[in-house]
Parts: sequence; C-alpha cells; structure tokens
Amino acid sequence: MHRLRQKMKEKGLNAFLVSKPENIRYLSGFTGGEDAKLLILEDEQYIITDTRYREQAAREAPHFELLLDKFPYLEALNKVRRSCWDRLGIESLHLTYHEYRMLESTLDVDLFPLEYEVEELRMVKEEEELECIREAARIGDMVFEEIVSFLKPGITEKKIADRIAFLLREKGCAKEAFDVIAAAGENASLPHARPGEKAVKPGEMLILDYGGFYEGYAADMTRTVFIGSPSAYFQDAYREVLKAQKIGISVVRAGIKASKVDEAVRDYLKSSGLGDYFVHSTGHGLGLEIHEKPALSPAGDIELKENMVVTIEPGIYIPGKGGIRIEDTVIVKKDGCEIITRTDKELRIIF
Repeated sequence: MHRLRQKMKEKGLNAFLVSKPENIRYLSGFTGGEDAKLLILEDEQYIITDTRYREQAAREAPHFELLLDKFPYLEALNKVRRSCWDRLGIESLHLTYHEYRMLESTLDVDLFPLEYEVEELRMVKEEEELECIREAARIGDMVFEEIVSFLKPGITEKKIADRIAFLLREKGCAKEAFDVIAAAGENASLPHARPGEKAVKPGEMLILDYGGFYEGYAADMTRTVFIGSPSAYFQDAYREVLKAQKIGISVVRAGIKASKVDEAVRDYLKSSGLGDYFVHSTGHGLGLEIHEKPALSPAGDIELKENMVVTIEPGIYIPGKGGIRIEDTVIVKKDGCEIITRTDKELRIIF
C-alpha cells in the first residue's frame, strides 16, 4: 500500500479505484474480487462489495473500511466523496466502457486511465508469495511422477488431461491454473492444443503442460515425453530444444533485460535449424495469474529483478508432424535463478 501510494503521488493522484480481482487480492487479501472494488485514498482505504461478502471481507481485509453497496457501487463512492480527492486513477484495462461512463457522469472528479500500476508492484515477489509458488511447483512435480505410470498407447488426450487436473487438486491445489494441455502426435504442433479423443500411438510425442493454484499462486511446467521410441529426427530435435531451454535458464539473473533471455534461446534454435518452428516468446512472469509481467520476448524491455518469477519454455511446432516444448518455472536471483520445477528433463521414452 505504501508503494502504491508513492506511485499515486508521483502521478498527482489523490485516489485510485482498483477493479482487477487479482490486484484486489494482492492489496487487501480479499478473494472475492470479482464482486468488489478498492478505493485507495492518501490516508484511507475502502473495500466496496455487496452484502453476500460482509463477513468474508471483514475476515480477509480487516485493514480496509468496508462499504456495502450493489454494483456499480456509485452510492458507496459518493459516500466517501470528499473535497480532498478529485483526481481518480482507474484501471483502464479492467473497467468496462459502461462503468467508465457511469463514473464520469456521477462523480465530480477527473478520471485518469492507468494500465499496470499494481501489476508492476506484483512483479517482485515477497517470501510468503515465493513459498506458495514453490509449493505449487512441488505439487506439479508430484503429479508428473504419478501421471507417467498412467500413460500408455491407446489412452486419449482427454483422459490424460482429466487425470492431471484431478491429481493437481488431490495433492493440494485449489484448481488448475489453466486448462491442462495434453497434445499427442500431430496435435503437438498446436501450442495451445485442446485435449480431445485422439489416442496416443506408439512412437508419438506427448506434450504435457499444466499448473495449479496453491493459496492463490500458480506454477507452470511443460514436459514432452515419447510413447514408444521416437524417430531419430525427433530425438535430435528434443535434445536441441533442451539445450536451448538450458541456455535460457543460464542467462536468467537480476539486472538483465527480459529480451536478452529470449534472444539467447532464439539464437540457439536458429543456429540448430529450428528457429522457424519457434513461434512464441521464451517465457512469462507468473504469480496470482498464470501470465503476468514481465514477458520474455523480443519486445521484453523490463529488467529482471531478484525474486521475480518467470517461465523458460522454448518449443518447436512442425505442422502435420508434431512438436516439443520444455518449460520450467524459475525464481530470479542476483547471480542466476532457482529452478523450482524439478522434474527431470532428459529424453523420456515410455513403453
């Protein structure tokens, strides 16, 4: 809250309306942010929600004054209207045009659209946050070790994905961080493939990409395995992607621009003849959301700082043939990084 108020002061704002659920949770602890707003003033802070959340808000956000109102919360906002605040920052990416017009017509204040004020604060994690992400990663590792014994020729992508989702919850995650990806054979050429009724055939690769939320924080991991012996081409390709991934990890450290990690990975894949098949960025930040700042991409101009959490996930996707992706979640440190997804990455063939 202190850091947010410093940012408000720098921008000449004496009030800030927080709308994004993850930002509401980050600042207040309240987990029902889909039905709430925060109003941050220079020396006051309010949580605005409806009567369903009266007790929950009091428990989870005891340092915020609770105002009960119905969406769009205009009565509550007018209740705390003071001559001392007339410059209101709003999260323009998380406020509908309709809400904006209602605020504009109801409140006698100047509105200032902002984009990533709270998200920028969230990039560097505190130790309590890191422990939650480490636990989410540990659960992911346990799930992988159990799922490999479930894999065999003839099993469908959907059954594999459903089993992973079940195991994530059974082992302690509240829910999946995103829809589980289980993509076999030619479907592995789709970076965001949706599991279907395709059965895994002998000799095919299988991309498994998943993660879960633990205490609100996510981890993310991808492993590519082969069901039966793969072709020599894909064995070689796997080793090249793994080398690229390890190079990316070796570059991560505090003080380096995110784009430099992407550049190192991209340059290696180009040198190995696979560059044309790498169609996405090298990684992304994560925490309360599965995709956060910073982006490890060619346009990633953010400098990595200690205790940021990012993924390193190069992949290749060959239309009609298949694909390979290998991903770890890492914590940025002063002189390197801590890899918290610890499942072995060497070529794994399951018979």
